[in-house]
Amino acid sequence: MRAPRHPWLVAFGALAFAGACGGFNNGLFEEGTVRGRLLGAEADVAHVSVLGQPDLRASVGADGRFELAGVPATSVELFLVASRTRAARAKVVPRGARVTDLGDIDAPQGAFITVRMRDTDGKVPERGEVEVEGTTLDDLKMDTSTGEVRVGPLPAGCYTLEVEGDKLGKVEEELCVREGESLVRDIILRKDDDDDGGTDDDGGD
Repeated sequence: MRAPRHPWLVAFGALAFAGACGGFNNGLFEEGTVRGRLLGAEADVAHVSVLGQPDLRASVGADGRFELAGVPATSVELFLVASRTRAARAKVVPRGARVTDLGDIDAPQGAFITVRMRDTDGKVPERGEVEVEGTTLDDLKMDTSTGEVRVGPLPAGCYTLEVEGDKLGKVEEELCVREGESLVRDIILRKDDDDDGGTDDDGGD
């Protein structure tokens, strides 16, 4: 005579099988939500993103509050723009499937970089743009009357600038900025077919 099966044993076996075969979706437990409040925020420009993953971003309300979902449950750094002149970076370790509250954040004065673009003849390109890699500051258009792009506000730290001009090559330059600092960088862009055996970095002081 066959022994009766216990329902709880059957259920346990099914759960174990599903886990072994990847039947569970652990995505929710690998991501968390980060919230906080940016003091003195200007809602029309304020936003929060994950440094290195600029697509993970959230807007900021009129009261400065933000909530960023889908943040990897590991050590990350937030890139926070509070206003037209203030910005901050904040390290955080979100908890999977939970909310991490950073409280109030008083962003300090950000840094600004003025990028001046020229070709090898000293002329301003017809069009140009600048991107700060890993941040939401991308596709920043050049002023065709001056050949300049004003980049910022940037929290204190190190960044890679990617500078590109119309019908010209691309230049990458790494630099670090301090709180409230203003820098000017002269960038010479070479034509795509120029090959002098050098590197792409033609930035100047």
